[in-house]
Amino acid sequence: MIDFRYHIVSIVSIFLALAVGIVLGAGPLKEDIGNRLSQQTSALRAEKTQLRTQLDAEKAGTAARDTFAAAVGPVIMKSQLSGKTVALVIAPGADADLLKNTSAALATAGAKVGSTITLTDAWADPAKRTFRNTLATQLAQLVKVPVAAGQDQLAASVLSRAILGGIGQTTQRLDPSASGALDGLVAGDLVKVSDNVVPSSAVVFIGGPVKGSTQADTDARLATYVELVRSLDGAGSGVVVAAVSSNSADPTASGDLVAAVRKDSDAAKIASTVDDANLPMGETTLVLALAQQYTGGVGQYGMAADAKAISPTIAAKQ
Repeated sequence: MIDFRYHIVSIVSIFLALAVGIVLGAGPLKEDIGNRLSQQTSALRAEKTQLRTQLDAEKAGTAARDTFAAAVGPVIMKSQLSGKTVALVIAPGADADLLKNTSAALATAGAKVGSTITLTDAWADPAKRTFRNTLATQLAQLVKVPVAAGQDQLAASVLSRAILGGIGQTTQRLDPSASGALDGLVAGDLVKVSDNVVPSSAVVFIGGPVKGSTQADTDARLATYVELVRSLDGAGSGVVVAAVSSNSADPTASGDLVAAVRKDSDAAKIASTVDDANLPMGETTLVLALAQQYTGGVGQYGMAADAKAISPTIAAKQ
C-alpha cells in the first residue's frame, strides 16, 4: 500500500511541476525569455553586419594595394636587371600564371631569360635516387664536377654548371660539354628544356606543392630541391626561390619549397625567397631580391610568418 501511494505522489508531483512550468512560461517568465532571445538575435545580426563591413573593407584595401603595386612596380623594376641573363627552374606543379608573370617582370627589369628548365617528378623522387646518381656520375666529367659529391648533390651540380656560366658570365652560347650534360639529363627524363639555351648568371627557382606518399617521402623530396637551390647559388651569381601565397590553406604560411629553404640554415644564408610572388607587389619584390643577389645580398621576403621583411630596402635616388 505504501509503494502504491509513493507512485501516486510521484506522478502527481511530475504533473504539478509541468503545470507550474507552463504557467510561469506563459506568464511571468514569458516576457523575460522573449526579451533575452530578441536581444541575442539583434546582437548576432549586428555582429554579422560588422564582420561583413570589415570583410568588405579588407577586400577593398587588398584591391587598392594590388592596383597601387601594379602601377608603381614597373617604375621600380625598370633597369634593375639590365644586361642580366637569368635562368628559370620550374618545379613540378608550379603555378603557370606565376611563371608567366615572373617572365614578364624579368623583362620589365631589363633581364633576358636564358633558359627555362622544367624539373620532372623523377628529379626529386626518392625511388629514383640511385638512377639520378648513376646518370650524374656519367655526366659529371663534361662539366667538371667532382664525382665524390653526396646524395643528390652530384645531379644538382651537373645541372647547375650546365645552365650557369659562373659569376659575371658573358658567354652567349652554351659550351658543347655543358650542352651534352644537359642533353643527358633530358634523355634521363629528369628535366625538360626550352629551345635555344643561353648560359645564365643567376636563377629564379619557381616552387610548387611538394607532396609525397608519406611524410618521410615529402621530406626527402624537399631536401633534394633544397640541395639544388644551394648548388644553383654556388654556380652563379645567386638564386631567388619564388612561390604563390596561396600554396597553403594558412595564409600566414609560405609555400612548400620556400618554407624548406627558410628552415635550412645553410640555404637561408645564400638563397633569397619570395612567398607572395604571385601578387603585383611580390613581382617587384622578386626583381629587387634578384638584383640584391647580384650584389651579394640575401633575404627572406613576403607576407608569411617566416618571412623577415616585406621586400628589400629600396635606396632613395638623389
